[in-house]
Amino acid sequence: MTALRNLFAGKQPATTVLLISSLLLTIGRGLTLPFMTIYLSREYQMALTDIGLAITVALVAGVIFSLWFGILADKFDKKKAMLLAIVIFLGGFAVIPLVHNAGLAVLFYSIINCSYTVFSVVVKAWFSETLDISLKPKIFSLNYTFVNVGWTVGPPIGTFVVMYSTNLPFWLSAMTALLPILMIARYVQSQPVSSRATEVEDKVLPSPRMMLRDKQLMWFTTSAFLGSMVYGAFAGCLSQYAIVIGDTGLAEKVVSVVLSVNAIVVVAFQYFLGKNIRPDNIKKMMFYGTLFFVCGLGGFMISGTNLWLWGLSSLVFTIGELIYAPGEYMLVDNIAPSGLKSSYFAAQQLGWLGGACNPLVTGLLLSWLPPYMLFVVLMATIVLAYYAIVIGMNTPPRQPITA
Repeated sequence: MTALRNLFAGKQPATTVLLISSLLLTIGRGLTLPFMTIYLSREYQMALTDIGLAITVALVAGVIFSLWFGILADKFDKKKAMLLAIVIFLGGFAVIPLVHNAGLAVLFYSIINCSYTVFSVVVKAWFSETLDISLKPKIFSLNYTFVNVGWTVGPPIGTFVVMYSTNLPFWLSAMTALLPILMIARYVQSQPVSSRATEVEDKVLPSPRMMLRDKQLMWFTTSAFLGSMVYGAFAGCLSQYAIVIGDTGLAEKVVSVVLSVNAIVVVAFQYFLGKNIRPDNIKKMMFYGTLFFVCGLGGFMISGTNLWLWGLSSLVFTIGELIYAPGEYMLVDNIAPSGLKSSYFAAQQLGWLGGACNPLVTGLLLSWLPPYMLFVVLMATIVLAYYAIVIGMNTPPRQPITA
């Protein structure tokens, strides 16, 4: 505890407030995401195929549009950008129960996903621009830990309250945004744009096309895409696999064991492992993360109906996740020009589309190939992700953005 108190020395209020805000907003999102299927089915009698397509479109649209808003965030005070994102987050959840239209509900859910992603991007940029380099790995790891705690806490609360009302999770999600608004308004200081923009040559706002010219960013985003395809939606991937080799009963047991172990390991060890990732050892650490992923996937492949082996494999797999998550942020932080942090983190956020593709890819692989080949393909994918990191680190930095 003493170490954590010392960690925030000099910036304790703002840093702590932003970490707590990440936790609360993630709880709010976790309250509703698992139940959108139930909500759209009960309220609008939508077919399951239509629901799946609608939710996928909402998630993908949120990530894509957040790229543009992340770029715009570099031209505005980050405190105001965060507050605006949270207000939209709150408003979106408050409006969904009132619209009584499936299309509008999906539209507002897309807006919610966009605002949540923009907040996440701007928070990372704020940490990147205000914290000392020695603190960044620790804070990125803590932020990732808080987000995972939010995803662990949110769904069970949603499960409980949805028994009383289908709309109640949305109201509670909106309420989780109230405290972050008050805390950020009180404790986070504004940062004038001019003080950062002067460090960016010619003060040119980058476009996605201009940012694509940064080969390092392209390779690191590619790595994030491949990595998130492996660990971004691994619980759903494993449930699909378990149904193929067993039945829905086995799938429920496997997912329960795997998610429990994953949550415990992330909360217990993310900070203590992630804080040791530094620019001078990041290539070696990402190699170790890749190795743990490969070993964990190999364990899943031979687990069968042995729940103990599923749990052990999940532990090994999760250690890889603990390294990769903060490591990917550090890679982008190291190449992002001062004043363009939000733009670069928003571009990297596109990598999470890999997680959105995972259920489709998993279904196709399980339909076309023997079940064990799913894990062989995922092993190859994470190795390619590490290879993209190595290429990116060996690529010469691009010249400053100019008109």
